[in-house]
Amino acid sequence: MAGPTLTTAIRNQLYAFADDLASPFSDSRRQRFLHEMIPGLVIAGHVHLTAIARATGDGTESLHAAEKRLSRHLASEHWDASPLAAELLRRSAALVTDDTLIVADTTDLAKYHAKHLEGLGRVHDGSDPDGRTAPGYCLFEAYVRVGRWQHFPLKIEPLKTYAGGPTSENAEFLQHIFAVHQATGGKGTWMLDRGFDRRKLFGPLVERDVAFVVRQRGDRIAQTADGRSLTVDALVAEQRCPRPKRWPKGGVSVTLEVTLPEVGPKPFLLVIGWAVPKSERPLVLLVSPAARRSTRTGRWYIRAYRKRWGVEDATRGLKQQFELEQFLVRSWMSIRRLLWLVAWAFWWLNLWGDKEFHAFREQLMNHPWRLRKAVTYLFNWIATMLRRLGRVD
Repeated sequence: MAGPTLTTAIRNQLYAFADDLASPFSDSRRQRFLHEMIPGLVIAGHVHLTAIARATGDGTESLHAAEKRLSRHLASEHWDASPLAAELLRRSAALVTDDTLIVADTTDLAKYHAKHLEGLGRVHDGSDPDGRTAPGYCLFEAYVRVGRWQHFPLKIEPLKTYAGGPTSENAEFLQHIFAVHQATGGKGTWMLDRGFDRRKLFGPLVERDVAFVVRQRGDRIAQTADGRSLTVDALVAEQRCPRPKRWPKGGVSVTLEVTLPEVGPKPFLLVIGWAVPKSERPLVLLVSPAARRSTRTGRWYIRAYRKRWGVEDATRGLKQQFELEQFLVRSWMSIRRLLWLVAWAFWWLNLWGDKEFHAFREQLMNHPWRLRKAVTYLFNWIATMLRRLGRVD
């Protein structure tokens, strides 16, 4: 296809996707809003409503009027946008099978110069080299890991506790995890980093039979089969790294069955993995009772957890491809709705990893505008190319 023809075909796919999401809403004004917002986020690559209005405008409405109209819809209390979040959870949960990895993480939206945003709290700015705290929002993210690079969002929500809400971070984590657990029918295995290694989380998760693998900080007390109570770090220090004649590609691992006194008698599995011989910092994972399978070895858990690191690319893609930290809407409701819409735009871009989009991917790969260099992360490359092509009429 030539450039404009390819652009038209992609636009048709994108607008059809947006119209499908808008169809449950009976008000034509809300349908038009969604018809513009989701394609506008993909084409503009920005959360500024002016950029979205410019990307989707046809010249019949002034830019200022379009921006005001979009802003009113985001902030309006006269309609319920929660079906967008519910449908996002439903569609992504449908992708989960027994062996699917579900990745949870938190990220920050730093707003250094903001003063009048509703629910503005203090967060740790993970992108700041000095590790400063800043005004902003903390987000809970949960993704379904599919294929080599696709991450379909299940939930993207701001945490109320940072906004001064009468709750706790642990309570919100459990609320979101249980909602996903129910939507998936208990399928899938959660991959959690060290930020989720908390005493108040494990008990409720085990009680609900949530399958999870969490990286260890090292200070947790575990009880061995012979009745000793030691910290995880002490247990790891007792283990000797295996020395096979030929070091395997994925490294080596050892497993140790332990119980957690504060959780109950159900045995966990402590997995210690060395990527290189005599590594001083092995990867240490704790596997919940529900995540244990007879077919899963220590190396399986190590490989599965390493796939979790792809969520860092997903978070970076979400924040950078849509300039998420640059949002200007002020109310808590507007911020949540904007996050849901960004999640849907991100969801559509991840569809490009499916077989149905193979022809489009090949045409983008061979497009004359593309620089001939290796593609390291398909999502970033696809989003960037679509943003450039989407501006061609």
